Amino acid sequence: MKNLVVTLGITGCGKSTWLKDKSPVIETDDLRVELLDDISNVTQEGFIFGTAAKRISKLFDTHDTVYFGATLVDSKHRIPFLQSIKDMCKHKFVIEMIIFPGIPELSKERIAKALKDGIQRADSIQFVDEQYEQYLHTISILDDEKDFYRMIKRVDNPNDEARKINNTVEDISEKLDMIIEQNDQD
Repeated sequence: MKNLVVTLGITGCGKSTWLKDKSPVIETDDLRVELLDDISNVTQEGFIFGTAAKRISKLFDTHDTVYFGATLVDSKHRIPFLQSIKDMCKHKFVIEMIIFPGIPELSKERIAKALKDGIQRADSIQFVDEQYEQYLHTISILDDEKDFYRMIKRVDNPNDEARKINNTVEDISEKLDMIIEQNDQD
């Protein structure tokens, strides 16, 4: 059985860093650069995600595991997007979701530092707070989606000090642990 590994987390939370040593990877930011010549252009998300779905489907012709990097925090689009890949792909596959901690202040700092250092990345600081609200909503309803995924894993933040920035992270972690534990029992 083939495997699609998808990320879930707000911008600047470390998804691209985690994906760096994985292959093959389809990332929405890379597609924005390639297709729109602007990593920060979010005006054609249907086109970007449609292209991502087609490329993921095609990669399953030659790979057993494909990685997809995007925030995926918007609940109204996440399942339909993933289902579109299942519908177009001739291969059967399961989906693993990797959840990254949502710490808005830390994400904003990382984005600002990367931009200051000249690293190519989306200038997305203005989206962090909205994405964080979507992230919290997603975490609260993830139990309803658990049957769609083969596995849900959480990536812990290696910087323990970052956890002190926002006490809500502990609440999210507890909820994730409950969801993962329940998913393992099913």
